[in-house]
Order: sequence, then C-alpha cells, then structure tokens
Amino acid sequence: MSYDLSNDAQPPQPIPLPGISEAGLRRLKRIGLVAGLILLAFLLLWWARAAYTDLLWFDHLGYRSVFLKVFTLKLWLFCAGTIVAAAALSVNLYLAWRRSRGESTLGQSAGTIRLLYAVTAISAGLVVVIGAPLFGDSASDQWETLLLFFNREPFGTPDPQFSRDPSFYITTLPVMQLARGWLMGLAITSLLATASLYAAVHAIRGMGMPVTPAMLKHLAALSAFLMLTIAAAHGLDVFELALSQGGLVAGATYTDVHARIPALIFMASIALVAMLGFAFSCYNASLRLVIGSFILWVLVALLAGLLYPVLFQRFQVAPNEFAREAPYIQRNIEATRSAYQLDQVRQASFPANGRLNSQVIRDNRAAIDNIRLWDVQPLQDAYNQLQFMELYYQFLNMDSDRYEVNGQLRQVLVAARELHSENLPPDARNWVNLTLQYTHGYGISMSPANSFSGGEGRPNFFIQDVPIKGRFAVNRPEIYYGESAVDFVIVGHELPEVAPLPASDSQLPYKYRGEGGILLGSTLRRLAYAWQMLDINILLSDQLTEDSRIQYRRQIDRRVKALAPFLKLDRDPYPVLDGNGKLWWIQDAYTVTGRYPYSTRLEGTNLSNSDNPPNYIRNSVKVVVDAYNGGVVFYALDPQDTLLQMYRKAFPSLFVDLDEMPEDLRSHMRYPMGIFSAQARMYQRYHVTDPQVFFNQAEQWAVPLETRFGKQGVQMTPSYLVLKTPGEEREEFVLMLPFSPAGDKKNLVGWLLARNDGANYGELVAYNLPGHVQIDGPSQVEARIQNDQDISQQFSLWQGAGSQVIRGQLLVIPIADTIVYVESLYLQSESLNFPELKKVILADGSDVVMADSVDQGLAMLAGELPASAGPFPGDSAGPTVGPALGEQEIEEAFAGIGESLGELEDALENLREALGGSQP
Repeated sequence: MSYDLSNDAQPPQPIPLPGISEAGLRRLKRIGLVAGLILLAFLLLWWARAAYTDLLWFDHLGYRSVFLKVFTLKLWLFCAGTIVAAAALSVNLYLAWRRSRGESTLGQSAGTIRLLYAVTAISAGLVVVIGAPLFGDSASDQWETLLLFFNREPFGTPDPQFSRDPSFYITTLPVMQLARGWLMGLAITSLLATASLYAAVHAIRGMGMPVTPAMLKHLAALSAFLMLTIAAAHGLDVFELALSQGGLVAGATYTDVHARIPALIFMASIALVAMLGFAFSCYNASLRLVIGSFILWVLVALLAGLLYPVLFQRFQVAPNEFAREAPYIQRNIEATRSAYQLDQVRQASFPANGRLNSQVIRDNRAAIDNIRLWDVQPLQDAYNQLQFMELYYQFLNMDSDRYEVNGQLRQVLVAARELHSENLPPDARNWVNLTLQYTHGYGISMSPANSFSGGEGRPNFFIQDVPIKGRFAVNRPEIYYGESAVDFVIVGHELPEVAPLPASDSQLPYKYRGEGGILLGSTLRRLAYAWQMLDINILLSDQLTEDSRIQYRRQIDRRVKALAPFLKLDRDPYPVLDGNGKLWWIQDAYTVTGRYPYSTRLEGTNLSNSDNPPNYIRNSVKVVVDAYNGGVVFYALDPQDTLLQMYRKAFPSLFVDLDEMPEDLRSHMRYPMGIFSAQARMYQRYHVTDPQVFFNQAEQWAVPLETRFGKQGVQMTPSYLVLKTPGEEREEFVLMLPFSPAGDKKNLVGWLLARNDGANYGELVAYNLPGHVQIDGPSQVEARIQNDQDISQQFSLWQGAGSQVIRGQLLVIPIADTIVYVESLYLQSESLNFPELKKVILADGSDVVMADSVDQGLAMLAGELPASAGPFPGDSAGPTVGPALGEQEIEEAFAGIGESLGELEDALENLREALGGSQP
C-alpha cells in the first residue's frame, strides 16, 4: 500500500448550489407579480371596506364632514409619505445594484448565480414594497399634528426664555420634529438597505466586502444627509428645553440656559461640519475623512452634550442652587398654575372655631339633611342584589348627581340597569340570543344619598323596580347605548327582542323603533359588516330584513373617541333623566397637551396613561349621548380655551355652543372628577407662589389617608356633596377634597372645592384653616375611631358573627364654622356581597360617636337633642333621630305604632272585602 505524500492536491471545490434557468426566472417573476397583485388587491379591499363602513357610521350620526376631513388628510399624508419613501429607497437601491454588479468568481453555475441575483433583487424590492407604506403609515398617524398646525391659534402668553407663543411648542415645533424624525428614519433605512445590498452583491461576486470608490461616495452622500438631520435635531432640542422635565422644575433651568443650550448649538455646528466632511468624501472617496468626521461628532456629543452639563450643574449650580434657580422656579410656578387654571382658584378662610349646638343644627338643616351616607361601591353591590330584576341585567357603575324633589335640592346616587349578557347560562349564549334578542338595558334606579331603611339598612328609592315606579317618570327606559361592553347587536329584524315587560298591544312583540344603527338594507352592506365583525351570520341570517340595523361602538367612550380621537375622555360618563322622562349620558372631555412650556407634567393618573403625559388640561367639552338612538352632540363648554378654538376651526360642524344644551341637561352638569383630581394634585405643591417657599417645600400638602372598605392607608378621593358653603345663602352641589401637610403631621390644613350649579359652575375655591389652630385631619380621626373602646368593641362583636364590617368613605363636612367628620358603617355577610348600612360614625374636634342616624350623632356631639326635621316630604326613610329618647317618648312611640298597625289592618280588611265583592 502506498500513500501520495506530494503537495499537488487540488483545492477543495465549492459545493454546487441549486440554480434556475432563464425560463424559470421569467416564470418566477410572473408568479411573484401575480402574488403581489393579489396581496395588493386584498389590502385595497380591506382598506376600502374599513373606509366604507366608517363613512356609513359617521354619516348616520351627522358627522360626514368630520370623517371626510380626517380621511382626506390621512390619505394625503399616507400617499405623500409612501411616494417619497418609495422614491428614495428605489433610487438608492437601484444605484447600489447598478454600481456593484459584475462577473462572479464563486465558481457556481450560471443558473445558480442567476438565482442568487434574483433572490437579492426580490429582497431589495420587498424593502421598497414593505418599507415605503410603513413610512406612509407613520406619516398618516401624525394627522392630528398637521391638523393643529394648519389651524393654529395664539395663546397670547410668550414664554420667558425664547419669547415664543405656546402655540409654537404645541403646533409648529411638533411638525418640525415630525419632519426631522421622518427624514432621519428614511436616511437610516436607506443607508442600511443600501449597505446591505452592496454587501450581498459583492458576496455573490465572491469579492468579500471591498470599499469601492463608487460605494464610498454613495454611502458618504447618505451619511451627509443623515448628519444634516442630526444637526437639525440638535437645533430643535434647544427649544425642547422649554418643555424639559429633568431639572429642579419643569422647563429650561439655569444649567439648561447656560450650559445645555450652548452645548446644543456647538453640537449642531459640529454635525454640520461632519456633514461637510461626508459631502467632501463624495468627491475624493476618502474613507479616512468619513471616519474622522463621525468620530469628531461622537466625541463632541459625549463631552459637550453629556459631561459638560453634569459638571456645570455640580460645580456652578449646586453650591448656590436657589440663587441660580429662583427665576426659573418662578417661571415654572406661573406656567403650571396657568396650565391647570390654579391661578383662578379663589382663596377663602374657614375659622373652624365654633361648636355644635341645636341652633347651629337648625340653621343648617338643609345641608345636614343632605349629608351623604351611601358610598358608591356598597350601594352598587346592594343594587345588584335588589334591583337587577332579570338575569341578563347588571348595574355596572354608580354616579352622584342632584335633582329637585319637592322644591328641595337632593343629592342622589343613580345607576343604569344595563345589558350584561355574560350572566346568561352558557347554553343560551348563541348568536341569535346575543345578537338579535338580548339587545338593550332597561331604565335606571335612583336613591337619595342620605337615607336608608331604619331596620334593614337598605337604600330607599326615588326610582326603582321593573316595571319602573317612583318619583320621576321614565318614559323611554330602553338603553341601547351605555357602558356595557356588548360589542354589537342587530335590531329591526323579524324576531322579537327580549324586554322585561310586554309592550302595548299595538307594538307586540317588542321591537326597536328608533333611528340608532346602520341600515343593513343591501347585500353590499351586509357583506361589509360581516367582514368587519368577522361574523358570516350577518350575511347568512334569514331573520334580517331591509329595516334591520346594526348597532356598534355602543360604549360611550368608544363612541365618542371614534368621533373625536383628539379629546381625552373622563372615565366616568353618567346617566341623566331629563324632564320628559328620556335617558341621556353626559361624558366629560378634555383638551390636553404635554407641550405647554415651563409647566409640570401630570404623572401617574388616568389622564397620563401615554408616552407624553399632559401638562395642560381644560374641561372644554361636554358630550351628550342619546341612550336610545345613540346620537352624539359635542357642546363647547370653554370657548376661551385655545386648543378648543383650534379644533373648532378644523371641525366647525362638530361643536355647538353650550347655550344650545337643553336646560334640564345643563342643570345636571358636574365638574368632572378627572380634571379636579389633576388640579388638586398640582395644587398640593403649587398653592405656593413664593419661589423661596416653593424651593424649601416647607408648605407642601398631601391628600390624607383613610380606612375604607377594609383597607387601611387608602388615599382619599374627591367627593360629590351637597353643602352650604361659607358665605352662601343656600346649599349647592360641590366636589371636594381635603388636604393635610406633607410629612408626618396629619392635621387638616384646608380643602379644595369645585362648584357645580348654575353660573357658579367650574369655580374653584380653596378654604384655608388658620395655622395657629390644631384641627384633626382625616388620618387622625380614623385613628381616633379605631382607638375608641366602645366602637372597636362593637367592631369585634360584628366581625365574630360571620359578618364583615365595611367602613365607608370619611367625609369632611363644614357646618357653620365647625368641622364634622361623617363615616358610614356597613355590615356584609362573608358569603355574599350584599352590604347593609347599619351605623353612622361622627366626629368633631373632641368627640367620636357611633349612632343610628346623623341627627342622633349630631345630638350626641352637641350634648343636646336637636329638633328633628324628619325625613324629606315624601321620602320613605325612617326617622332621622335615633334612640336617645326617654321612657315616656318610647312608650308613646310604640303606642303610635300600635295604632298605625291597627289602622293598617282595618284598611287591608276593607280592601279584601272590596276585591272579593268585585269578583263575578
């Protein structure tokens, strides 16, 4: 056996790869073209279907012009962005393809090289086909930015640093940033795609990755354009400092003005120098100049952009921080107070030096009788046990409001009985039931907030039951639009809808006879909605007729958001019963922006659940929605709001003046919880107007903590109350939140109050307590309740009897010049969410008592028995004064009860005889 030890062995041959013939390549091109056309046709049909159904939906609500304006603007931006991006990508990829192709040295067959080139070309084409529409879509998504820019209006208050109107930061600067960011993204995409194509083609040719002069010039030109966008970014960032939130206060601070602005200008200059270096490389093809220009910009960005401001802050500002920052703190205070309307808060003093007595109670009888006892969550649980009536109904939310009852302003809690099809048994959740028959909710229930049945602790009612009965007539009880999450239903078909009561003989079986929803009178419409809802039954069902209507976007927030996506919505729409017995929903809407110069942004609330939390907010719009027909009307509440003026200029047919709102709806407008919570949160710090005090944070306030619903340390929330505010002649509906000092001290320092009634709507009043008087705050009162031996012992007894003690919201009630705390006490079985209101805890500056009623508790606090006004005329509440009676009064009361029972028995007997006599 012999071995060949010579060095004449042949080099390894390349592994042959599959190839393609000329005919196969042509066939592949045809297949790709057909597949692309089919995909394009599908996408166009999808887009056309969405546009068609949206046009029908907007048109039936009377807002066709709104849809067409937004649709046209979005279409224009999409087409312009797609065309520009496609042109840029196509030109660059074509140049890279043409300049890099050549003979291959891979050693593969011609068919293999042909296939590799085909795959590379298809990949480059996909970059254009996919990338260009993505750039178009990103431009289309910014339609609101362009809309505000085209309809901009001045605020009239130039910022103190650059003397620019806030509208520059809200409308103009975002458009400049949009253009800069879009072009930068296109430059980066073009640069990466071009470099990748060069690398792929050179790899096919077997050349590795050579940097040819043509390639270098091409990439240098793209890099020069990229550096131009970077220079523009540095220049625009100078103005963005007025919106900065990273300093001691919001806006440009001392370091920003004296270090970051010069650094940004210098960085912009270096970026322009680097751009010139790249541009010069297009002529001499110098790789060294390209690398040097880029490294120079990176070094300047690190030293001037990052290191220099940090060192400046540490050695120039920190040793003398207040002296340096005082002017900028003042700017922030003024801007923030203006952005949240805190500069319009009226200041008032509350002496808090009085004591309760029978005269004080008599003089404030109306306010005392309106003290709210029911909390929202316990009452909602009670409603869902007492008032749901049918399996498929549920009360999803409770709302506070006020109505006139027998000439008296009464605070009420009201809830809509809405459709909740999830309660149906699983075998009943078929398409016919869920889409055609279980279609709507029914009516409302309403309770006075201040009364309960004496024995059972259940709510009394102004409106209740099915059939609906009560103090107010509900003539159109059906609720087709509300807060229920039911996706869509179809009405006006051949089947009867499920209703809690049979309709009149002329309307049996019950069917919807309103105008809400889109008519499904043609095959095209049924096909379009079957596709949109992904439900083929819409197309196939024999129960649908030419009069059938599809109702969707039935939730209030989704409905309003679809019509006006630029408005921020309060999360609590509430039902209103007008004077004709018809149900409406009122939805509060806000105009917001996060680009108001020098104002502090609102973090951590339901209004700031976005990447750009607001630092300017106005409750500028009240939206009214018809619960039966779904009609939507946008009322302009604050015509002085500049943002609203811009939107009204853009959509003149969308908003109507507040004067056109019916009076019986205007009387139920509430100052919304969302904006009040935002203002109260800012007011805790920005009630201070002196920069030195603000810097020291010595007078910063906080929202007190309370014990509520079994949880300790719960932050108090604003409360709707009916109060007689100091200096006013009669009680009014207000929204109120108390404050304590920030830190360990928990005394009461004041409260913020929003007025709701008539011409006073929207007025904010801050009541301040005297600093030399110690007034227990809510946290301290909660501790006093917990430490009271009699009360804590009663808690222990109830807890051990299979019941759960629920402590309601602690209310701060000013009565004359005295502060009284009121907290309701509920008992609930551990096995069922069915709370009953059993006791009321009251406290003043010295005593804590637990009573059967507010009157009894006030009598105990005052040390004497006040004259009771009793329940309001016509209420079914029990007596407002509880035990604390003498033996003689008790005997007389029982004697009276016995006489009443005897009279009742006689009346029942007479009724029985009368009924018996009428029978055949």
